[in-house]
Amino acid sequence: MPSPEGRHTRQDRLRRWRTVRLSLVRMGLMLWGTVAHAPQPSDIARWVFVPSPNYDARPLGTPITAVVVHATEIDTLQDTVGCFLSPVMKVSAHFVVDRDGFVVQMVPVGMRAWHAGRSALNGVPHVNDYSVGIELVNRADGKDPYPAAQLRAAADIVRLLRQIAEIPDHRIVRHLDVARPKGRKEDPPDFDLRAFRRLCRSAG
Repeated sequence: MPSPEGRHTRQDRLRRWRTVRLSLVRMGLMLWGTVAHAPQPSDIARWVFVPSPNYDARPLGTPITAVVVHATEIDTLQDTVGCFLSPVMKVSAHFVVDRDGFVVQMVPVGMRAWHAGRSALNGVPHVNDYSVGIELVNRADGKDPYPAAQLRAAADIVRLLRQIAEIPDHRIVRHLDVARPKGRKEDPPDFDLRAFRRLCRSAG
């Protein structure tokens, strides 16, 4: 039977290896399908990749310059992921963030997810071409809150994206800000965009 010291040493090595392996997996998920370089996700503890079929290539040479925040209007992470996995629905987002901060990445950031639909930002149409879509699991009824863990995880994603892309605060927007014609979408309702932008600038 190994000594307690030996067990402790092996446990430490195993723990360190699991941490390294998790970091490498996350890095690979963000790198897959991206252009040139990608951030190295290390701050978000729970992050998995479930690939949606609903995406295509960004127009050649089009950089990422915006983030669009959505509310799923679907009450659970599982049902949202199921919707984005359906080729019939023809909808997706790069990331889905559950209420507890669990992140499911569904489209590589270098590819175009189908999240904004008919849209324009600062007069430039086709927001999907140059944005990353982040879906917050929320009923979008104006009553369902956005928990702190969910907002922190979404802000972590934005900070990671900023390692590879120029995304100024004023280009972190809500779906309702870019949907065309105006009023076509109302999500995410009662979302404090100014506070979220501040959180995206903070260290965590």
